[in-house]
Amino acid sequence: MTKRIAYLLAAIGMLQVNVFGSENVDYKITKKPTEMTILAIQNGKVYDESWSVFQEAFKDTNVKLKSASSKNLTDEMQAFNLAISSGKLPDIISLSFPDKLESLGMEGGMIPLNDLIDKHAPNIKAFFEKYPRYKMDAVAADGKIYFIPDYYDWYAMRAAQGIFIRQDWLDKLGLKQPQTMEEFYQVMKAFKEKDPNGNGIADEVPYFDRTTEFADKELLGLFGAEFGFYVDNGKVEYGPEQPRFKEAMKEVIKWYKEGLIDPEIFTRGFQGRDYMLRNDLGGVTFDWFASTTAYNTDKEILSKNKNFKFIAIAPPEYKGKRYAPDARTTYLGGWGITASAKDPVAAIKYFDYWFSQKGFELSNWGVEGDTFKRDANGKKYFTDKVMKADGKNPLQVLRGEGVQFRIGALQDYEYEKAWGNPQANEWAEMYMANDYVVDPMPTLKYTPEENKKIQKINSQLEMTLKEMSQKWILGAEDFDKTYNGFIKRLKEVGLDEAIKINQTAYDRFVNSSKNK
Repeated sequence: MTKRIAYLLAAIGMLQVNVFGSENVDYKITKKPTEMTILAIQNGKVYDESWSVFQEAFKDTNVKLKSASSKNLTDEMQAFNLAISSGKLPDIISLSFPDKLESLGMEGGMIPLNDLIDKHAPNIKAFFEKYPRYKMDAVAADGKIYFIPDYYDWYAMRAAQGIFIRQDWLDKLGLKQPQTMEEFYQVMKAFKEKDPNGNGIADEVPYFDRTTEFADKELLGLFGAEFGFYVDNGKVEYGPEQPRFKEAMKEVIKWYKEGLIDPEIFTRGFQGRDYMLRNDLGGVTFDWFASTTAYNTDKEILSKNKNFKFIAIAPPEYKGKRYAPDARTTYLGGWGITASAKDPVAAIKYFDYWFSQKGFELSNWGVEGDTFKRDANGKKYFTDKVMKADGKNPLQVLRGEGVQFRIGALQDYEYEKAWGNPQANEWAEMYMANDYVVDPMPTLKYTPEENKKIQKINSQLEMTLKEMSQKWILGAEDFDKTYNGFIKRLKEVGLDEAIKINQTAYDRFVNSSKNK
């Protein structure tokens, strides 16, 4: 199976991100208080200048951000499109779709940041020089930088989701944790046939999921199959064309036919996990570590079943390797400076502040003494205000202070460990340490001409693939009889051209860290 981007990481060096550029004791950017407008909406929440994180940044820098959008407009793309159509852009735009910022930049609406970074942003410049993989994500197809990404602490933690299994069911049936794909299959059959919930009814659902991605990223991915484009030793490939896809799809079809997969997997919806566990029906899923681990301390569940135990296990081995087919990307969105900005130099200096040690701590931990403190050894920890809030979990409290709101900055994995479930952290780190995580293809950058072509082709590829995958799994179409016709259809809508465009974009991406 492909190692995808691994060779690239080896080439540029997998260094732990724990240092920043040159530290400036005086963070003041302007002599007098300066206001800049920003369009920023994250998960339906509009930027709020009253958040303590940004109030503290204002004290440090003399730069205050003011929201350019109404608090009643909570759809970021709608707000973005409205700003574009009005012709009145704010100074700064934060967006979860950086390709939109780059397209706007190539049209003259966003300022190229390359020279500004070189002259006025020593922290960002040093960060990019030290970690070229992160710089690669910031460079557009034309070699210019139009936005600073909102980075995950990717080197420290890439594992996002894992396989969870009912340990209490295994114990009741006298079974061991499955180590191979064949053992995994036999365990699911036992869950289906041997009444592990003990109610005398064959109502158990061996494998369930709360999203329809189970067929592409998850169950197929456990076999090392790919559902879309990926890179193998520098060459762009398309998963459904490969033999591994055919192997995996046949197994998933068999599992569904034998009742080992939730019959309502395509329709149950996002609450599927909650329903399956609270009703003692579900045996196995592939889901986020933190939120899934939390069910082990759920009072309602434990009041009904004191033995309930839902634990993460290593992915079952298939042909000599274990695959965890879901990983964090290196970043999600970011922010840039528009051509309407009144003072681009002050704006880039403000961006640079968030890559200082103070800005890094502020964006991840909040205000020292309020949301976090340090112990005798200097280790940061969250205060009771965060950890013991009535009616809110720690993340909700932190979000309410502006912590981790989407800006161009670097997430600190230690912040997650500080509020997250220790067991969940341990399982995620186990996935990292054992190299189970299958890294996704990097986010590629396209020229306007490439983007126009690839979007049209991708929409047809995705529609065809989703449609046929669902038909195969549900038994509406015979896989062996229709597979060749399926591949022919993909070719007709432009698969080969899409591979060629992606290869060009990937080669450009590999070389992008060298661009100034």
